[in-house]
Amino acid sequence: MLTNLLRQAASRVGHKFGIAPADISARSMRASGAMALLCANVAPTTIKLLGRWRSDMMLQYLHIQSPTLVKGLAGRMVKAGDFSFLPGTRQYKLVETEQPEGLYRD
Repeated sequence: MLTNLLRQAASRVGHKFGIAPADISARSMRASGAMALLCANVAPTTIKLLGRWRSDMMLQYLHIQSPTLVKGLAGRMVKAGDFSFLPGTRQYKLVETEQPEGLYRD
């Protein structure tokens, strides 16, 4: 029943977004809901409980490369390490001058 309602909605507006009604199901909402929660920084264990996932299979549905999730990781990596960049190198220039204030440093 829910799948039919979703497909009816997709038939009305899906063409604007490149979504065919056959691409939509109630089951797809489970994975996209899990992804939305992950992007909102909800812990994977909480997502698993909310979605009633019995296994770690949900991790296969989540897109870890999502920009929301990886934002700031490079800066954290640089801060956590003991790195020094030689002045005059591309890397030094990137870290020191080309990035927004606070990206690599507090």
